[in-house]
Amino acid sequence: MIQEIWSDTIDVFTNRFQTIWSLLIEHAYLSLIAIAIAIFIAVPLGIFLTRHAKLAEPVIGIASIFQTIPSLALLVFLVPFMGTGKLPAIIALTIYGILPILRNTYLGIKGVDQATVEAGVGMGMTTRQVLFMVELPLALGVIMGGIRTAAVLIVGVATIAGLIGAGGLGDLIYRGLQTYNSGLILGGAIPAALLAILLDFLLKKVEQKAQPGAMSKRAKKRMLIGGISIATIAVLFTIISLLPTQQKEITITGKSFTEQEIMVYIMGHLIEEQTDITVKYESFLGGSSPAFDGLRNGSYDVYVEYTGTGLMSYLKEPVINDPDKAYEHVKKEFKEKFNLVWLQPIGFNNTYTLTVRNEDAKKYHLEKISDLRAKADDFILGSEPEFLERKDGYVGIKELYGITFKDVKAMDPGIIYSAIKNKDVDIIDAYATDGRIQAFDLKILEDDEQLFPPYYAAPLIRQETLNQYPELEKVLNQLAGKISNEKMQTLNAKVDIDKQDYEEVAIAFLKEEGLIK
Repeated sequence: MIQEIWSDTIDVFTNRFQTIWSLLIEHAYLSLIAIAIAIFIAVPLGIFLTRHAKLAEPVIGIASIFQTIPSLALLVFLVPFMGTGKLPAIIALTIYGILPILRNTYLGIKGVDQATVEAGVGMGMTTRQVLFMVELPLALGVIMGGIRTAAVLIVGVATIAGLIGAGGLGDLIYRGLQTYNSGLILGGAIPAALLAILLDFLLKKVEQKAQPGAMSKRAKKRMLIGGISIATIAVLFTIISLLPTQQKEITITGKSFTEQEIMVYIMGHLIEEQTDITVKYESFLGGSSPAFDGLRNGSYDVYVEYTGTGLMSYLKEPVINDPDKAYEHVKKEFKEKFNLVWLQPIGFNNTYTLTVRNEDAKKYHLEKISDLRAKADDFILGSEPEFLERKDGYVGIKELYGITFKDVKAMDPGIIYSAIKNKDVDIIDAYATDGRIQAFDLKILEDDEQLFPPYYAAPLIRQETLNQYPELEKVLNQLAGKISNEKMQTLNAKVDIDKQDYEEVAIAFLKEEGLIK
């Protein structure tokens, strides 16, 4: 097992070094910008609180409350207000970095010997001169300790930024989790750890130099002014980098499972081959809502959605079992309510399923979901979190089938297959086109009471994007009917089982179909 993990890791670092390097730069960018902004906010605020001590406890208390919010919850909370991508990630990371810097700035200045401060005043220094020539230089070592803590914290938390399309090394880690590829997980985790260690080492050196007696007050003053200047430049650079450009470009994203990632590259390379539009591939998102919200607010231009998800998750309407009627309904309603356009269906119906081990299906005579009623009290369900909250998911299973399992374990989609294989769970939710169903010797149970609506996949695109680039409709509609359930299972298996790269699989498919050269 260890040898296999080692081999996979070497393979990832050898064959995907360019990807790792690109994600490392992106990760460092997110982290350093957040650290700079946190310094820019927390140091002046800490100074202010030393002059208004009555406000110190409530303000630091509020910062502490933000620190207790789980990082993923904070990221997802920001999405409806700011969309997906780098901006909400930077804001969330900045929030996590403020507390240690703010607290250390306040305590560092408060800890300066008052006799030294009074001596400065006695020499005729103004309040500002006392601050910059006495208090800050003497407190700099403590302040740097807070910055060092914040930096390591931010680098670590930044790995989850990939869940809202912000990129970074977390993108590689989540790809590894989805495909149960330890090499990909370590390919993201090791550089992230090395980045944190390097940053901690460099800041430790600065912290040592900032200790009382290690440098002259003049040198400390220059260091402080230099640090503030760098932080200011970083803030301005971030604002400029987030401004929209005039480049002829669209952004494609997808949800965080194999099929979606393959479709992102299929659409992207098809567009780049047949138009002069540049395609930006954003990181893959944790579930349906971030992708949909990102499309509505303009963070993304197109992604592949499913008719059943559109019907039940966004329109909040009952099941329409006829595939054509479901498609026409969501197409009409999405245009009217969200100004989003459903292009022609790609061909496959990736409906939800419940699957069990074939050996259990034979042992307990399980053919249909309703057959589970006799064994549900003994079975543990392993499920992705989204399925547990959907009416066309576990909620509907309990209501329509009257089935409640012995226990439910929420887990990443990439882990549930290993969980059922290792008998940690007895039944899992799955997608009908998942190539791992056959590979793991699982049986799909028939949805005999028709809980799950049709989930035909189609490109979902912003009307504003089509207005700007009308050629996209014709280009993407070339995929209509091109991918059957069986074909999608095969493409998924190439990634999940054969460990091929998403983009390579997508390009090979397009060439096979004669859509690109």
